[in-house]
Amino acid sequence: MANPRKGGGKGLSDGGDGGLDNGIQYGGGGRAVTVTKYSPFWSEKFHFLSAVKLDSDATCINVLPLRDFEGHSKYVAVGDERGRVYVFMRNGDVAVELRTVSDSPITSMLSYMSVYKNETLLVTGHKNGAILMHRIWERSNGEDLNSVFMEHVVEFVAEDESPISILEVHYVGRIRYILSSNVRGKIKVFREDGTVYGSVMPMSRPIVFLKQRLLFLTESGAGSLDLRSMKLRESECEGLNHSLARNYVFDAVERSKAYGFTSDGDLIHVLLLGDILNFKCRVRSKRKFELDEPLIFQAIKGYLLVISNEKVHIYNVSSQHYVRVGAPRHLFSAGLDEIRSSFLNYQNMDSESGGKFIPLISSDHEKLVVLGLGGGYVGLYRSNLPIFKGEFNTVLWTSPVLFFILFLFGAWHFFAKKKEALTSWGPDDPFTATSPTTGAPLGTGSSERASFIDAPSRSTDMMDLRGGGGGLRGPPRRYGSPTGYPGGATSSFRPATTSDHNSRPAAVDPNYRAASELKFRGSPLEPPGFPKRREPLFANNQVVNQVVDESS
Repeated sequence: MANPRKGGGKGLSDGGDGGLDNGIQYGGGGRAVTVTKYSPFWSEKFHFLSAVKLDSDATCINVLPLRDFEGHSKYVAVGDERGRVYVFMRNGDVAVELRTVSDSPITSMLSYMSVYKNETLLVTGHKNGAILMHRIWERSNGEDLNSVFMEHVVEFVAEDESPISILEVHYVGRIRYILSSNVRGKIKVFREDGTVYGSVMPMSRPIVFLKQRLLFLTESGAGSLDLRSMKLRESECEGLNHSLARNYVFDAVERSKAYGFTSDGDLIHVLLLGDILNFKCRVRSKRKFELDEPLIFQAIKGYLLVISNEKVHIYNVSSQHYVRVGAPRHLFSAGLDEIRSSFLNYQNMDSESGGKFIPLISSDHEKLVVLGLGGGYVGLYRSNLPIFKGEFNTVLWTSPVLFFILFLFGAWHFFAKKKEALTSWGPDDPFTATSPTTGAPLGTGSSERASFIDAPSRSTDMMDLRGGGGGLRGPPRRYGSPTGYPGGATSSFRPATTSDHNSRPAAVDPNYRAASELKFRGSPLEPPGFPKRREPLFANNQVVNQVVDESS
């Protein structure tokens, strides 16, 4: 490929910023064609932080979970083809270098926080099947800067020499398990001390694990693993149409979403829902993807990054347009030569371009992006891409969570109406259960409930019932006054020989209680503050008695 900066041909002009004139000029019988175009998109959307040059080719990159007071990732770990691990900071300073006990190239890396402060554990998988655990911690040196240290901890039990392709950690309470998968597809579960907990062999090779749910996507579908019984479940992915997936990555925000590339050359958007007992995989969208393998996928908030041997492609997965269309929307692409030109001149680029290039990309799933640019170069960039927040009209109305919320609302509404209907049939009036023919006293039946009603409402009801001749009870002179007050007869009922038209029969109701038993309006049943409020009640009774006597 011709170097655009050299520009030896007639008719080519350097734009001053490393670019070429976009036109085709003819002169002197010759013809000049544009070789490449300068694109400012990458430099505008991704801010260059630093770059590191290794002595050998980088084979794996991992962003460590240690963060500063602003919440930004502090360190990046890089493994090379000689089995060494480099840890460097965002500004490009190499913090520590460790030669592992294995000289085999590092093919996968996993990092997670330790139980101790300012300490993380780094697990490396190698091409010869070895799995090693290392401890990385930082210690204050008395100044604002911290010193980083790294040491080998344990070597996991290796049963075969197949390269390790996936490493993942799973938490069960305070216990942590390390899951690994090799290129053959065999899944092994290790304890932190390096011993083997169990192993299974799925029908289809796993590609990526879903964190903390023991679900994973395979070449032909999805699967789950039960750690208690080491039982494996697998199912096909609906809509994959018997094609094989080459690569997957889960969305940085919604973990149930994944993006992948198939053997038919399609860029797919997949949903993985459920748990280890009941899960479902479905392809939501599919689009032709004209790129050559190998391809590496990485996700940050709102965007999907795909790197090939020549370019980095950026896709939007967060805008409203994406929600309506149902597939990632391509934004722009940037050549790796253009990205390297931000910190290398063309002479150095020519000298480094002859080596074998392995596409590498990693991120902290937010803003930090780390690229392997070939020739031992690793570049760090901070994303300036805007993140679009989904509006209300972007809610997926087929979401199971929405149906569950609607079900709860309907159940609450139903039981509230049912309770209201039941309470409307209950007897609100305490005297409705008393029959005028039986002449039951005030203290029987539902009147026992009414004794808990406050005194003002109770006296008002008695005045209404005792007034006139059409009340439920006879004249009040039939009932004795409570003890402690003068006046009134002490007998609780009138004999059958009386001439009163409201006299009771000779047989006494077995449910009837005497006044001494009822202690109706007695002082022991009420607080001492109530006697002053009883005087108007008996005064009203006297007035009622006078009216009755005059009418007779």
